[in-house]
Amino acid sequence: MNASLVARYADQLGIRLAYFVKILLIDDHTSFCEGLVAALTSVRSDFSIDFESDAELVPASLVGRSDYDLFIFDLVMPGIGGIELIRYLNTNRNLTPIIVMSSVQDSSMIKEVYDLGAVGYLPKSYGIRQIVDAIDGIQRGEVHVPAALAPILDSSISIGETSSVPTSVKLTKRQIEILSLMDRGLGNQEIADKLFISKATVKTHINHLFRELGVNNRINCLREAKRTGVLVAH
Repeated sequence: MNASLVARYADQLGIRLAYFVKILLIDDHTSFCEGLVAALTSVRSDFSIDFESDAELVPASLVGRSDYDLFIFDLVMPGIGGIELIRYLNTNRNLTPIIVMSSVQDSSMIKEVYDLGAVGYLPKSYGIRQIVDAIDGIQRGEVHVPAALAPILDSSISIGETSSVPTSVKLTKRQIEILSLMDRGLGNQEIADKLFISKATVKTHINHLFRELGVNNRINCLREAKRTGVLVAH
């Protein structure tokens, strides 16, 4: 039985399905990856986390992947760093939100991370609760900026700067429905279950929305939808 039928029957029976947040962690320090995975999954049973310590093996395997809900990359790694990895994924129309987690505090590098469309920068000094809170916020469609860095970045940062938006945006009824559910804070799986469609179909619609609105993340997608009148602000 496919996921949409399971969701339909569960909804009819009043059963709330458990959602798993599938995360891919990429960092060249294996011990750090193992420790972070153990710590996160010990406090959140709904986190399913894979990790890879060799970033050079990763890029080609990520293209076209739709099963991860979140990527977490280190900024400085041998061979290919976080910024290069984000650029590579951007050129291949990546739809999965990206967080950079690093000990680097160079504001110009961090600004570039956001300019490339990353939805968050997490210092490696963060505690587990801070990391979990940031992930939860990003799953709701928020962009995470550390409080300690906000005063430095606020004057220069342009989170996921949008491109020129077409004067005539053409969306289907289904895509407007998805926009409305995104605006309510629903994640891709929740939208899929609500509309009785697959998660892959939701991602396809969101990809179209990004192209039509000239954006590269959910925050700016909703912002542009409201600015252009496609979505009425509440």
